[in-house]
Amino acid sequence: MNEFNDANWFSLGQSIKDGNVIPVIGPDALMVELKDQPGSSPKPFYRLVTTDLLKTFQIEPQTEILDHTWALHKAVTAMLANKSGPGIEQCIRREVSRLIAHYSNIVQPAESLRLLVGIPAFTLFVSLTPDKMLEHAMVPSDDFQEIRVSTFSPRDASGSLADLSRLRQGERGIFQILGSCTNVGSGFAIHEEDALEYLYRLQSDAARRFSNILSELRRRDKLLIGCNFPDWLGRAMLRLVNDNRLYAKDTSEFLCPSANDAGLNAFLTQYSPNTLGFEGRLDEFVQKLVHTFGTVSPPQKQRSTDHRGPTVFVSYASENAKAARRIADTLLKLGFSDVWLDKKKLIGGDDWSDRIDEAIEKSDFFLPVLSREADGRPKGVFWREWRIALKLLKDIKDAFLLPVGIDPEPSSKDHYIRISVGDTAEFFKKHVIHAPGGILSAEDCETLRKICGNFQGDIHD
Repeated sequence: MNEFNDANWFSLGQSIKDGNVIPVIGPDALMVELKDQPGSSPKPFYRLVTTDLLKTFQIEPQTEILDHTWALHKAVTAMLANKSGPGIEQCIRREVSRLIAHYSNIVQPAESLRLLVGIPAFTLFVSLTPDKMLEHAMVPSDDFQEIRVSTFSPRDASGSLADLSRLRQGERGIFQILGSCTNVGSGFAIHEEDALEYLYRLQSDAARRFSNILSELRRRDKLLIGCNFPDWLGRAMLRLVNDNRLYAKDTSEFLCPSANDAGLNAFLTQYSPNTLGFEGRLDEFVQKLVHTFGTVSPPQKQRSTDHRGPTVFVSYASENAKAARRIADTLLKLGFSDVWLDKKKLIGGDDWSDRIDEAIEKSDFFLPVLSREADGRPKGVFWREWRIALKLLKDIKDAFLLPVGIDPEPSSKDHYIRISVGDTAEFFKKHVIHAPGGILSAEDCETLRKICGNFQGDIHD
């Protein structure tokens, strides 16, 4: 690993020690292994996706496409040149999303990726791909427990916030700068023109929607791993993440590998003296990082997956946030493994409707917080959440609803004008737990503890 023992490595090491480096993860860093082939050689995730994509659209896979870092972009460009017709691009986008989801289920992050995201000095990551592989590689540890993800899309409402607030101790953040495939409607970059539009719109929206993220990116040094930019994308990306012109900036970029594109290499050599490169294999580079800076320690106590506590979605009017938080804290103490609270779990940049739908469907229980404040509101996100849960109820045999009333008096149909009619009248067919101000009685706590103890898992998948 002599390639890394030089002044560039010294500069990078000093910056990492100072906590001043943000890793930017490109497609070549996403090395994966097939779950049913343990010990097999790691493969680039997007080579798998792109190979199947080309076959689906009856285009012969070519080495010059599949071996390229940005294989997906190259393949889609070739497909659009060969295919025509209304809706073809959206059709390709849906198929890309399907293939990413498919391979995400049958592969696991390779050791190099797991080690990379486990370096304690790295807490904020920028992802240049639309998948969740980076998130999947991050396992809970004694050092880190919560992962917060923010995603940018030009199709999001111009007034929506997509920023990632300052990370607290024990949190890691991921910013998907080119979109996420979890929401086909909002979009993600699948070809070069897409990527160009994302960077342009990100720049124009930065002051309003991304002040925290862009401030961090422009303030700190960047370690670009497995990016291998083409000339135009490299120039645009580096200028975006710097406040000053490239020849005058104080921050540094470290490229591993160095810029392979001859045009980009010549440009950076002449105009960006603080952009430094590393030759050599990426996995060796990661090994040296881990050897020098360590990796996160595994949890001292791990919850057995065979006895996982149930999850619950708590839905409430914003006026009742304090009571909802009390209820959520109590549920965690009673044995629930996770509690979804929109203020805690919904990260800026997520498409809120898709994320909420997915969270409700995956939760083992749904807890609507009934109150005078909720009943008095003709509009509110919680009404939509309640409708989704009630639709799911038709397909669930076991208990799913856990209605909780937080008013001083026990809840009943007589107390509410809106909640007592229509679909939500279903809540009163269940036992409505009475928790004034969000404080559960000892009897109800014991009932909920028994629910956790009797939980079998996957009860309504």
